[in-house]
Amino acid sequence: MNQPEFQQIDHGQVLLASAQFIGGQVALSWRHAAESAQFSPFWLRDHCHAKHSLNADTLQREVDTFSIPLDIAPAKIDIKDGGRCLSIVWKNDDRPSTYPAEFLWSMVREEGRGRSPQRTLWDRDTMGENFPSATQAEMMGSDAGLLRWLSLVEEYGFAMVTEVEATLAGVEAIAKRVGYVRETIFGGMWQFSANMAFKDTAYTSAAIGPHTDGTYSNDSPGFQMFSCLALDGSGGDSTLVDGFKVAETIRSSDPKAFEILSEVKVPAHYLGDGVHLQAEHPIIGLDRHGELVQIAYNNYDRRPFRLPSARMTEFYRALTLFNRLINDPTYEISMRLLPGTAIFFDNWRTMHGRHSFKGHRHMCGAYLNTEDFRSKLRVLRASAAAGAVTGAA
Repeated sequence: MNQPEFQQIDHGQVLLASAQFIGGQVALSWRHAAESAQFSPFWLRDHCHAKHSLNADTLQREVDTFSIPLDIAPAKIDIKDGGRCLSIVWKNDDRPSTYPAEFLWSMVREEGRGRSPQRTLWDRDTMGENFPSATQAEMMGSDAGLLRWLSLVEEYGFAMVTEVEATLAGVEAIAKRVGYVRETIFGGMWQFSANMAFKDTAYTSAAIGPHTDGTYSNDSPGFQMFSCLALDGSGGDSTLVDGFKVAETIRSSDPKAFEILSEVKVPAHYLGDGVHLQAEHPIIGLDRHGELVQIAYNNYDRRPFRLPSARMTEFYRALTLFNRLINDPTYEISMRLLPGTAIFFDNWRTMHGRHSFKGHRHMCGAYLNTEDFRSKLRVLRASAAAGAVTGAA
């Protein structure tokens, strides 16, 4: 989606130029940019940064939103601290509300969305064979190393870890360096081979096409890790497809198909092993700004459902297009996971699969939550900005 272009400004240069109450709105302008913006008085009172309204340690709101008069209006508006702060005294309250200019600018620039992820979409040609990676010692040894590796995962939707201790404990240490291991019907840290321990194609030696995991879960696992503990056989190469690359290709080439795939919620289920899970997701998930947030596709687990005839026809056409593209070799990369190598990927973006194999292949892995991955990145980036993480790019 095309978003407004805003000039990138260092935090210290974000200064207010003017503030006026016009037409029932507080109109603001900045010294560093031509953009101006209007804020409703109610919104401003609700987002007051003064200590009587916002807990500075937890950033939890302490103002009683529902006691704010609907017709609240400012009695006095001032720009203070050389443009770094907006101060408002309200007609019904003599305690000044304060707002950092940087906070107000962020609301204009990002519409309250926060930092947009750095993403590089890829296919086979653009990715090549030089996959993003770090050694286990690098990502485990320092916060700077971990930040660099997590930033690669955020940008490309996956990253490798090399020189991994080929034990379940060694792989678990990598997962827990990011966040806590998510418990599912498969357990926490799980192991699998072609033994049909669960009612899932992963526990066979058959080829598996590109898919995401957990489409039958209301909150599909956000991140996933695989590592090989033992291999004695042939085949079994792991494959990855950038689902966001495919989605953007469809958005630009076939808007109607993109609309169907982003609107129709596809039901999925897991039946067996004493459970019956059901959930539904659009194949292409968008936020309210039209930005990609999740790919949820697993044709193996799709549950029967019907739409009105015309809509059903449109859906199958769009589904066929999506399936054709994700299985097009030009979008796929592959790697042979040998003992000592792990792959960590975004299950909301990067689709995975494997080639069939013969012989013995013993894998392990784990699921993690999206919010924990993003939390770790925020904490590390804040520490790096404060100088607490040395060597961070």
